[in-house]
Amino acid sequence: MPPTVLHWPSSFDKSQDLLIVAVNTKNTSIRESARQLVRTVLCEILGDVKLISTPGQPLRLAGQDSQPGISVSHERGLSLLAIHFSGPVGVDLLRIGEPAGWQTEIPTLAVDYLGPEIAQRIARLPPPEQLAQFAQAWTDHEARLKCRGSGLEEWSHALENGLSPYGVQCLALPAGFVGAVATLKSGGNQAS
Repeated sequence: MPPTVLHWPSSFDKSQDLLIVAVNTKNTSIRESARQLVRTVLCEILGDVKLISTPGQPLRLAGQDSQPGISVSHERGLSLLAIHFSGPVGVDLLRIGEPAGWQTEIPTLAVDYLGPEIAQRIARLPPPEQLAQFAQAWTDHEARLKCRGSGLEEWSHALENGLSPYGVQCLALPAGFVGAVATLKSGGNQAS
């Protein structure tokens, strides 16, 4: 069963270990207002906290010894915020719809970033299903990378082994969006 995605505004049960919040945003590729709205929601959930934002790094709370895992992903019209109170978290989101111009690049992108096994599985699908399956595989991969604290890198056996401690789950999102959340597996050791 996929984790519950709460839609803001909502009441938040902070006794939950993992909170995932969907925030409707402007349908624009300019993300500044979406970032500000997500920060407002984060402060609503965690209280009056000061956030540290470093490009390419997850949001952090200033002056806190114990840090919840925080991850954010934005697409036109929707942002996701994940808060994991007992460890790292990664969340990723993609907007899908009409086949994008990059659909012809799916075979190459899948081999380069998702690995030969996933690339072959996607290639065997009928063309109309390839985009949705690629998008889900991509968000799964990105969520695990974010949870690990890694940037995007091409697939390798070493990378796949390094991501093995991270479990990933698909998210139930509004039509036109796919997403995933990753956390450290129970008993897993966080890789560096």
